[in-house]
Order: sequence, then C-alpha cells, then structure tokens
Amino acid sequence: MELSNQEVAIRIFKTQIKKYFKEILIIFLFVIITSLTTAFIAWLLDPAIKKIFIEKNTSMLILIPVAIIVTFLIKALSIFIVRMTTIKIAFNVLRNIQVLMTGKILISDLSYLIEKHSGKFISNFANDTRILLSTIMAFSLSLVKESFTLIALLGVMFYQDWQLSLVAITMIPFAAYASKRIGKKMQKAASENLDAFGNFTKFLSEILRGTSVIQIYQREKEELKKFSEIINLRLKKEKKVEQTRHRAGPIMETINAIAIALVILFAGYRSIQGAMEIGQFVSFLTALMMAYQPIKALAGINLTIQEGLTAAKRIYKIIDQSNEIVHDSKLPLLSIGEGKIEFKDINFSYPDGTIALKKLNFEVKGKSSAALVGLSGSGKSTILNLIPRFYNLKDGSIKIDEQDINKVQLESLRKNISLVSQDIMLFDDTVKANIGYGDILANENQIKEAAKKAAADEFIKNLSNGYNTIIGESGIKLSGGQKQRLSIARAILKNSPIILLDEATSALDTESESQVQKAIENLIENKTTIIIAHRLSTVKNVNKIFVIENGAVIEQGSHNELINDSVVYKKLYNQQNLNN
Repeated sequence: MELSNQEVAIRIFKTQIKKYFKEILIIFLFVIITSLTTAFIAWLLDPAIKKIFIEKNTSMLILIPVAIIVTFLIKALSIFIVRMTTIKIAFNVLRNIQVLMTGKILISDLSYLIEKHSGKFISNFANDTRILLSTIMAFSLSLVKESFTLIALLGVMFYQDWQLSLVAITMIPFAAYASKRIGKKMQKAASENLDAFGNFTKFLSEILRGTSVIQIYQREKEELKKFSEIINLRLKKEKKVEQTRHRAGPIMETINAIAIALVILFAGYRSIQGAMEIGQFVSFLTALMMAYQPIKALAGINLTIQEGLTAAKRIYKIIDQSNEIVHDSKLPLLSIGEGKIEFKDINFSYPDGTIALKKLNFEVKGKSSAALVGLSGSGKSTILNLIPRFYNLKDGSIKIDEQDINKVQLESLRKNISLVSQDIMLFDDTVKANIGYGDILANENQIKEAAKKAAADEFIKNLSNGYNTIIGESGIKLSGGQKQRLSIARAILKNSPIILLDEATSALDTESESQVQKAIENLIENKTTIIIAHRLSTVKNVNKIFVIENGAVIEQGSHNELINDSVVYKKLYNQQNLNN
C-alpha cells in the first residue's frame, strides 16, 4: 500500500530530520531574525519619510540609513547561517537515506532484485535522492523562512492600517487555491518524469554493457534511434515538470497586480479623505510588495514539495520492500560436520509462476563430489541457488548435516558455502582486493598462497602492477580463464566446507579449461562439492552424477554406471563427443 503525502512527510521528519533538533532550533531562531529584519526594513520607510523628507530632521538623516545598513547586515548573516545549517542537515539526510537503500538492497531477496532493472535502482539512488535533497533544502530555505517573513510583513501592514490590510489579503486565498491545483498536477508530472528517468538509466546501462554486441551486429543506428526516443520522452516529461513549476509565476504576478491596484485605489480614496499619511502608505505598500514575494515563493515551494514527496515514495518503496528470506539472529548457527546435503520432496516455482523443480529428492554425501547434468532449463542452476537460499524454499526441505537450512541463521549458512559461477563477478579494484574478498582478514601471504593454488600466481606477476593491478569493471582487463582463476582463488581463500560450481569452465578454451580444472581440484579437496557441468568430460571423476530432467532427478550414479545404464546420460555424452 502506497504511503500518502502526509505519511511520507511525517516519516521523513521522525526518522531523518528530528535527530537534528539543535540544528533545527538554530534554523528557526535565525529565520525569525531574518523575518523581523525584513519587516523592520519595510517599517523604517515610514519614519524615514516623516522625519527626513517632511520634518527635515538632520539627526535622523544619519541614524535611519545606518539602521538600514545594520539591519541588512543582520539579515544577510542570518540567511547565511540558515543556509549553511540547512545544507548540513540535508546532506546528512541524503547520506542516511542512501545508506538505508544500500543496506536494504544488500539483504534483499534475489527474486526482487532480478525483477527490477539495475538501471532503475541507479535512478532511485542518483535522481530520486537528489530531488529529495532539493526538497529538504527548499523546505527550510523557502517554506519556513518565507512563512515567517510573510507573517512579519503582515504584522507591519496591520500595524500601519488594518482596514487596508484586509483589502490586500483578500487575494491570498486565490493564490493558495491556484497553488494547490498546480501542486496536484506537479505530483503527476513528477511521477511520470521519475519513471522516464528510470528507463533512461536502464537503457544507458545496457548500452554501456552491450557495446561489443551492438558493434559486432552493427546495430548502432537502431540503438541510437531507440535511445533518442527514450531521451526525447525523458526530456518531454522533464519539460512538463518545469512548465508546471513555472505555471504559478504568471498567476501570482496577476494576483499581486490586482492586490496592489486595490490597495492604491482604497488608500488613495482614504488619503483624499485625510485618513492616511504618505509615509504610512509608502511603508504599507512596501510591506505589501515584499509580502507577495514570500507568497510567490510559497506557491513554488508547494510544487517542489510535491515533486520531493513523489521521489520519497519511490525511495521508501525500496526501503520497505518485505523480504521472504529473513535474517533472524535468534535461529541457531549451522554446525558443519561432514557436510552432507539432502534434498527432500522439493517443489519450487519462480515468482512469475514458472515451475522449476518437482518432487526433487537426492543426497550428496559429506566431503564428496557430485555433478548435476541435463539439458538447459532442466533446473540445475535453480538447485544450486536454493542451497545458499538465494531463493526462498517453501515446499520441501534442504538439510545440511540434518539441519534444515530454513531454520538456521542465514549468515552462518552462507559463511559455509563458496560459489564459483560462469558469470564471474569481479570488482573494479586490485587483484589483491578481489582475491581478499574471500576473507577480509587474510594477509598478503595467504592471498598469494590462494592464488598459487588457483594457478593464478604466475599470470598475476606478469600484470603491470602485479597483485596491485586494477583489473577494471568486471575484470575487463583480464581473459576469461584469468578471471575464473581469480574467482577460484577467492573461493579457496574463503575455505568453505561446501563448494558450488556453476558451469565454471563452460566458456573457456582448452588451455584455460585445463588450468582452471587444476585450480578446481585444489579448491574442492576434502569439501562437499556440487558441480553443474556443461562439458561432461569434466565430471567423469566425481563421486556421483545426477541426471536432471524437468526439475527432477531421473537417474544417478557414477560416470561408468550411467554410461552403461542411462539412456539420457549416454545420449548427452555421445552428442558432446561427436561435436568435439
């Protein structure tokens, strides 16, 4: 259920703003000073005209200009303090919000992250938070300051002439109504603009990742055309936001003009009747004209707030996303003995309803190796992803040494598992940092030893800066085999009792595969290992092979047993031999 504007505003205040209570008091104090000095400047015009231009008072000729200079200096200093304090609060809130969003994403269910494109998350971080930052700053610098300033100027107006003041403020309800109407349109325009920006970042990230594919298939013109359309849509939505924002300007100017005209008409009539002095009128008119500046600003800030609240709703939608897989510290820790893994009566479907596993039953003995083989889409990767609980298993159970993985602490489960995938994830950092990711407490010697076991030490030494070489985004500066060996070195360093290998050699050439295979042998020694293999020749020596078809185990045994007894396995094996 989506939060209302009021609920979002209250939540931002309670969870983010309220903690800066001292700074808020400072802002309010100097906002009041700013408002009073603004009103005082308007009031000073009355004695200035009376004492200097009418009474010809020479002492006031010095005192009043000095008072005006001092008042402006106090006002300027107050505005500066308000702005600096507001910036401090706003950027602290921005940091807190982004940390909350990051923390949430890091513990979110994989199913939720897959459903939403990474580019849209980037939009939430970059664009939505920026808009929220602008709104918080505008709230303090405009809403609070201009509200107090308006009150102070209205005080001067009523002090000078309450009847004339009543005439002037008759236009304020019209201004408020116009602001409210435009505010509703702004909320809709802002929502559409944020969605368009999300699509923009989504498509941009795909272009950056897929440049080589685009170029080899010569689709530059088509992609440029598509991206141009997305840019045009984004700019169209952004233009609509800006047009809506500035729609209030002409309305406020018209209302201001009508108010001033009415005041001059009414004041002129009263002056003819001898009921109003010129100094009093000039002071009143100055206060009125100064008062309509806050009214215009308040109309504009309403639009900014509507835009900010729309962005905040999108942010809190991420933060409030409920997880099916809960990090419960009250559950017991996983205790690993032999590392036996048992799948019992597993049924699993993805969130979109796709059935992946049906009545799956099998067991992998502790400190043994097992391979999952079968056609693409048979459910092999799903089985692997269920072990570290990347997806939530609701029907059936997976037990490690007789402990249900749903009933142990998630951190302790994942601590005991290492995953090496064909989709290698390396960070834009040094070789040393990428290997050390497996154990942040590891020293340099331990990192180098892991690299040696992964057959990576030799090529690392030949890099420009050895272990301190920056490898680029996703390890782009390395070959496929080199990236895979770094991934294996990272897993070796983690030293988990359970190893999951998801087609770790499928995309490698023969030489690279041979090197990676040696590294894998070092990795899985005395570990419970489950391997998904594209090339059946790489799993001939595992303890047991499970043939997966339509989400279930249809046959199992050693390589020799399956070659002799399994029609499906023998067919797969022979097809690969023919292709090779």
